[in-house]
Amino acid sequence: MKVRIRLEGLKKALGLSLIIIPALLLTACDQRSTTYVSGDDDGPPPVPSGVTTTTGDGIIWVEWNPINGIPDLAGFYVWRSTDNYDFFWIATVGEDVTEYEDDDVINGVTYYYGISSFDDDGNESRVSFDYEFAFDTPRPEGFNEIIYDSNDPDYQDLSGFDFSREERVHWDASRCDISLEYDDTPGITAFFIWLGWNGLAIQDMGYTDSFDDITYAPQTGWSQFPYVEAIEGHTYVILTEDNHYAKVRATDFNSFPAYRMTFDWGYQIDPGNRELKIDPRPGIVNTETAEASQ
Repeated sequence: MKVRIRLEGLKKALGLSLIIIPALLLTACDQRSTTYVSGDDDGPPPVPSGVTTTTGDGIIWVEWNPINGIPDLAGFYVWRSTDNYDFFWIATVGEDVTEYEDDDVINGVTYYYGISSFDDDGNESRVSFDYEFAFDTPRPEGFNEIIYDSNDPDYQDLSGFDFSREERVHWDASRCDISLEYDDTPGITAFFIWLGWNGLAIQDMGYTDSFDDITYAPQTGWSQFPYVEAIEGHTYVILTEDNHYAKVRATDFNSFPAYRMTFDWGYQIDPGNRELKIDPRPGIVNTETAEASQ
């Protein structure tokens, strides 16, 4: 099945283009259920509401509010698009299901989603994208990576990190995005994250309870220096020379067998896309939706 949406009226009303920029759309998740009083049974069920998406590595989780009070509700159709114009059916789920795990996605590609409901008689509601937009851009991530002090000659080949290739490199390599330095100057004795040759800007986002807390790269507030102090539990956002955003969360520091930092990382391979979140379960689901009336 395929459905084509028309947004000319919405464009005129809101001045939006057909390409919705994910970085500008950030709202709180609507976790409420919707209850309807059943009437005549010759019409379609209600349009699903509260459709949200969550970014993962090669996966996107789609969720929506349950629909209560419709005895003959039979289930939901899941629709997907890569251009926010042509939507294709990708799944059918039961009436008690309010989430779908889409693992047929490519990192760096933005996907748009819509949900419709249907009843036992085959009556189908309008699709949720007529009222709100839900989209995500999956991207790669890694956990428990280790880089070493760039001052240690025995570990300099493992002192930097290249997000695009997901591998450790020499701190002075042309494709190095970040590197680690331990400063043992009396009165300092601290770890620092330095920008590599391919690193353009860095910002300390402060302490975070988890890697999931930083969902988007900031637009302002970048450090005026090419380094920041590395502190356990802090998350750092990096902008590279080739216009990609990444984040790292320092999880541990150790001096054996050499000074080193353990960290988790995420890297958005879609240039200029600031979306950096990963699946936050079992915590709060973050969303990017733009609501508009017809």
